[in-house]
Amino acid sequence: MFAPVIAALPASNWITAAAVAASTVAVAILIRRLTKRRIKRKDHQAELIDVAGRILVAVVIAVGAFYTLRALEVEIGPLLGAFGVGALFVAVGLQPLLVNVVGSVILQARRPFRRGDQVATNGYEGTVMDITTTSTVLLSYNGESIHIPNSAVLAHPLINWTHEPVRRTIMPIQVPYGCELPRVLSILGRAARRQLNDENLPPAEALAIGFGSHGIDVELRFWHYSDELESVAARSQIACAVDEALREIGVAIPFPQMVVHPAATPQPPAVESDNG
Repeated sequence: MFAPVIAALPASNWITAAAVAASTVAVAILIRRLTKRRIKRKDHQAELIDVAGRILVAVVIAVGAFYTLRALEVEIGPLLGAFGVGALFVAVGLQPLLVNVVGSVILQARRPFRRGDQVATNGYEGTVMDITTTSTVLLSYNGESIHIPNSAVLAHPLINWTHEPVRRTIMPIQVPYGCELPRVLSILGRAARRQLNDENLPPAEALAIGFGSHGIDVELRFWHYSDELESVAARSQIACAVDEALREIGVAIPFPQMVVHPAATPQPPAVESDNG
């Protein structure tokens, strides 16, 4: 279809088309090299720069192809129409992929988390290892690699455990009815503060919050560093300190008990004998 037209073109058109194509390739290669050089610096915006660089390369190639075809006097209208129809079918088929790519750009721009943050989302917890063009990669605390689609990360609630340097944990405790409640609360708070013993952490406190079926409900509120390992260690240490403190003052943590009352077995009525 385009062969007679192309064959009749003067040499100047071919030279212009070749120059435009060569310039396009050179600019695209330069952009990729600059992008990779910036990424190697381990910039905190490395993923966003990588995605932006890929988009810019695609734009440069598209513009270069347009002007190359114009230099060859190829009619762009029919090509754009065919390309538009084909692109529509491709876009419909690749919609999930495109949604995840857009999600990657949004995550890079909004920055709800960074590499190394510990997060919980979509029922999974772990350390953020990478944000690719299609998925967010977590390393679970058991050493498992988890790939979550970026669209799912954006569509569901996300908890960033390490967004702040410290966070609070609430440990529920029950103490028996009849104990000296103010004294017990004071002892529990003091035991937690003594166990943590860090000036950078807010002080722990114990509060009575209600009356349960087996005892008085108490919340022991204490702060610890946000890292999950620090969190688990702090909870274990506080549990040991609480148990030891209550044992020293003779207070036992109540637990559900079942009391069984034996019932008398009814005796069958006596049967009178015929000989009686």
